[in-house]
Amino acid sequence: MHIYLLRHGIAEDGGPSVPDHARALTEEGWKRLRKAAPAWRRLVPPPDRLWVSPLRRAQETAEVLREAVGFRGELRTDEGLVPHASPNTLLAMLEAESLSRTGAVALVGHEPHLGYLLGLLLTGHPRHPVPLKKGMLVGVETESIASMVGTLRFALGQKLAADLG
Repeated sequence: MHIYLLRHGIAEDGGPSVPDHARALTEEGWKRLRKAAPAWRRLVPPPDRLWVSPLRRAQETAEVLREAVGFRGELRTDEGLVPHASPNTLLAMLEAESLSRTGAVALVGHEPHLGYLLGLLLTGHPRHPVPLKKGMLVGVETESIASMVGTLRFALGQKLAADLG
């Protein structure tokens, strides 16, 4: 199974007047994601599933990814993608998709969560995070439905994606 992890783009700062769940992408965040989108289009075929954190900045980032890769399905908003969720919850969901022979799943979320999930997918250990920068897209391919430990296929930051696009 192919698993694509995308960390949200640059978002406005939080504070008393802007709660964390409502933080939106900044103008610069939108701009950088849109510049990266053509490279994503070349690397990522439309996934079978697209899961996204309920936080606004991730929802907005998922819309850019959806358009870039031509995903026509419904976005699945999931609390398992919030910043401090356990990566084991998502791993169990990914295992179920793998057993169902799903070909590809894309997830849009946050740090530190995605970094811990990526570390878990690459090493099988829950305490070896591999942090993602804002707007970074990572592709992992699992070896078989019997194991969720996979191989890193690519890791593409926004700037390099824009240069390639």
